[in-house]
Amino acid sequence: MNTVNAIFTRQMSALLRKEFLEAWRDRRALWMAICFSLLFPVLLAGSTIFFVKKHAEESTRLALLGGEQVPVLAQQLRSDSLEVVIVNEGEPRALLADGYDLVLQVAEGFVDGYRNFRAPKLYLYVDSSSTSAGRAERHLQERLGGLQQLIVSQRLSARGVAPQLLAPWQLQVRDVSTPSSRGALILAMVPGLLILTLFVASLATSVDTSAGERERLSLETLLLQPLPGWQLISAKMLAVASMGWLGALLAIAALVALMPLMPLAELGIQQATTVAGVITMGLLLLPLAMLVAVVQILLALRSQSFKDAQTQLSILQLAPVTLLMVLDMSRVELGEPLWQLMPLVGQQQWLKALLVGDSVSLPLVVAGSLVCLGLVGLFVALGARALRRESLLGAL
Repeated sequence: MNTVNAIFTRQMSALLRKEFLEAWRDRRALWMAICFSLLFPVLLAGSTIFFVKKHAEESTRLALLGGEQVPVLAQQLRSDSLEVVIVNEGEPRALLADGYDLVLQVAEGFVDGYRNFRAPKLYLYVDSSSTSAGRAERHLQERLGGLQQLIVSQRLSARGVAPQLLAPWQLQVRDVSTPSSRGALILAMVPGLLILTLFVASLATSVDTSAGERERLSLETLLLQPLPGWQLISAKMLAVASMGWLGALLAIAALVALMPLMPLAELGIQQATTVAGVITMGLLLLPLAMLVAVVQILLALRSQSFKDAQTQLSILQLAPVTLLMVLDMSRVELGEPLWQLMPLVGQQQWLKALLVGDSVSLPLVVAGSLVCLGLVGLFVALGARALRRESLLGAL
């Protein structure tokens, strides 16, 4: 029995060494995994910095047409984010095309109407096809609304009427959100991208170790060896999973390293990711990396050719992101224990919690990981059965 176990161990060790060596010496697959893993954290950090910087530097340009009648109005409207330019004449359409965000035209006889309490008119011209028109219009409406309320209060006070008579209540908005909840909203896409990294980083290796070996006829040589089919599938799965897991770990490390450069504080988000949280995220993705690897290998073995396998797996890698987006948009309560037992969904919820510093339920994590590993064992058994088919080598 000891001799049999020693032979079994030597055979499995040699098979693992062969699969890992072939996977990690493929520079094309390795660079693909590294580049994609570093790409999305850099894009996320760059887009966040650009968004905050652009929002901070945005200024609304307002052309006050006929503003020589009401210089006080122009003075009251001006602020750091609202530039008011008095224009004596011109067409509103031409002024909007000349770089102004809004055109506010003062009607003729505005001063007389204002003094006689006739509510004179102001005409606001906007270009709704402009991306900044909505923001600029809301900004101006807020400024005009506050100024109008001030004038009404002054007129009532001048006549001995308490302004409170026209305001039966005061509405005060108080934000009860926490930094972690705001962070969950901003960083909601990150778990899906981390899961996508598993698929992309292991794609080239999974195709090469299955459909590629079949076309190079090296798979036939492996099948002739006195090895159980589950060992072949397991060795290939572990080699492919190592590549996908490496990509996910690089993405997590790059994201955490770039977080201090991101203006999270300006967005009301508190960085709460710790070293323990990063290690936990990496461990949580390990069972999923194995599941993704074995599914990719099985699909590649069922394909007709190397190119067919690449096409199928390229389509497959969009499935998890699409599924998670649909579930998020449908407002399903994914925090329920039953949902966290499902692969992909459970990992998404755990990663989302760890990114903002929240805790995760250890029993649910263990149960969800065991479900994932159970599916891995099932697919390994299916793969071992598929290797016994005579038509496998003929699918060229």
